[in-house]
Amino acid sequence: MPHVVLQSAPLLVVRRAFFSAFLFCFSSVALFAQSSQPNASPNTSAKTAQSPLLRTITAGTETEYLIRLINGDIMTGKILEILTKDAVEQEFQTASKQNPSLKDKIAENVSSEAIRFETALGTLTIFASEIVEIIPRKQSYRHNHRLYIMPTAEPISGNAFIGVWELLFAYAGVGITDYVSLTAGHSLIPGILPTEQATVINCKITPYSTDIDDAGNRLFTCIGGNLALVNEANVFGHIFAGATFKGARTSITGQLFYKANEPSLYTIRGMNLFSFSTSYSRGTMGLGLGLDSRLSDRHDVHFIGELWNADLLRPSNSALLLGLRLCNTAIAMDFGVAIVAQPLAVPFVSFVWTPF
Repeated sequence: MPHVVLQSAPLLVVRRAFFSAFLFCFSSVALFAQSSQPNASPNTSAKTAQSPLLRTITAGTETEYLIRLINGDIMTGKILEILTKDAVEQEFQTASKQNPSLKDKIAENVSSEAIRFETALGTLTIFASEIVEIIPRKQSYRHNHRLYIMPTAEPISGNAFIGVWELLFAYAGVGITDYVSLTAGHSLIPGILPTEQATVINCKITPYSTDIDDAGNRLFTCIGGNLALVNEANVFGHIFAGATFKGARTSITGQLFYKANEPSLYTIRGMNLFSFSTSYSRGTMGLGLGLDSRLSDRHDVHFIGELWNADLLRPSNSALLLGLRLCNTAIAMDFGVAIVAQPLAVPFVSFVWTPF
């Protein structure tokens, strides 16, 4: 037994040091990303805006915004102009001369600023008092860099997140510019020794992305590698390459991964709770396919699907994950079921918070 402890001590020190360094980098980069966000240069209308929702809005640009109204409706489009209270009152007075029924509306909204909002259905005037949230559309879904387990080719960019998977595995991630994405996690299984917990570290690089057409469809590519320690004696290393096609509502991801390290036989154990052996040879090629589709006009519900095959020569080494993601700009909650060969269905859940 002393011999085993001496063998595992260096790995334990290295793992803890690496994980501590990652958390330090995560905090530093996240704070830097938050502090270095450039303030929007408001136009003349925005400078006079009194509503906190409109003070940082830049009107008259090509930036697309997502607006959530107090009645629950969600719209996307461009802000053409910000109207001050005086401008709103003047427009109402002009309109009421042609339509006297609008006089009652004047008393309700004359104290509210408004925006002129261009949508696919036409241009609307929306009062600030009717708006709950207004954000740039590209920031409305900050969870597109991952599915459940599988990373997409999209970068984390300037975001940073923390989360928990299956309530037993804590993980975090941070983006460094639009090219490098780092994630790391560690299991927190009660009753299991620290030397028998699992640790995963992943680095993804997004070297190339491009617009496919004028409709906003995009293509992202990625390369990367990961290291997984399932017990200190069991180390899995992979390299991978993938691509993501991103449409208006649906993203499709494909990924090839390669087992790059020895050994080929592993014994996974957790004290007296479980123990089993498995083989995973070096040079094994695997495939992952993923789908993220926003349901209908709801921006807060997504269908998520993953199909995994750990060995292309063995179709039985596959798993299918299906579920839903409930999300907003900061929080994502994933619920679903994993179906593996036998067949066996296992429920899974994930919670992620993206505060920065």
